[in-house]
Amino acid sequence: MTDLSVSIVNTNSRDLLLACLESLRHEDAEIVVLDNASEDGSAEAVGERFPDVRVIAQDFRAGFGANHNTVIRATSGRYVYVLNEDTTSDDWGFARMVAYLDASPRVAVLGPKLVYPDGRHQDSAWRFPTPAVAALGLLTLGRAGVKQSQGSVPRGVDWLTGAALLLRRDALDQVGPFDEGFFLYSEEVDLQLRLRRASWEVRYFPEVTIVHHESQFSAEIPERRINEMWRSRHRYWRKHHSAAGARVAALATGTQYAVRAAVGRDAAFRTRMRLHARDSWRVDGPGLRELAEEWNVRVGAAAR
Repeated sequence: MTDLSVSIVNTNSRDLLLACLESLRHEDAEIVVLDNASEDGSAEAVGERFPDVRVIAQDFRAGFGANHNTVIRATSGRYVYVLNEDTTSDDWGFARMVAYLDASPRVAVLGPKLVYPDGRHQDSAWRFPTPAVAALGLLTLGRAGVKQSQGSVPRGVDWLTGAALLLRRDALDQVGPFDEGFFLYSEEVDLQLRLRRASWEVRYFPEVTIVHHESQFSAEIPERRINEMWRSRHRYWRKHHSAAGARVAALATGTQYAVRAAVGRDAAFRTRMRLHARDSWRVDGPGLRELAEEWNVRVGAAAR
């Protein structure tokens, strides 16, 4: 069994994916790319430029958790690095992270420091979005008491972003992999809450820094992205809290967005904030799941 398997999922982000793999070229790890039915030649380009990278060329589109679960089942590493295709690093620190996990047998999740391409810090660890934390976020407009990705030494946190998550396979075997009922968003929060409830630990590891370029694939369709984000949030709150608690969390978070819409100066920003506030009550429109389903139906019909 290898120490480390890297799981990368890609949808129409060929250039970002190739840059990520170039950054990983000399790393000692099992690297697997699941191509989520891209139409930009991503799978072919990986095969040509990185013959040692295993490609799972999927002919249909699925969600974040389902796709990474496919790779997790197809790999053998003691640790699985769930990694976005829009990441790069000058020093991935794989050996240091594996050594840290080997020395910390109750740590199930390790997440590096994330920065933007210009070097600015990118928040990547937060408290669980309980009703109480959602109320605190409203009082401070998310500026205090919620973010946990600070400091220069490893520290325990509630949950880390899914852009870069090093997971212990034994812990996944105990609590189960990603919940595929989430198409996109909140699935990593759900997984880490289940791990914490099973007495596993989650730690922020700022000794390793990764650049997160933030793919624009879903950002180009903001309303669908926001709808999907809120559908997942509602599902998470219903799964882990009472009906009353779920409603308090949703409305407190939605009110925070409404306040931001009222004070925002940029028109596009105010529009996004209003969409978030609307969806906090109820999500009516289609999200990214429907977009993938529409694509699967359209391409499947064309193939027939």
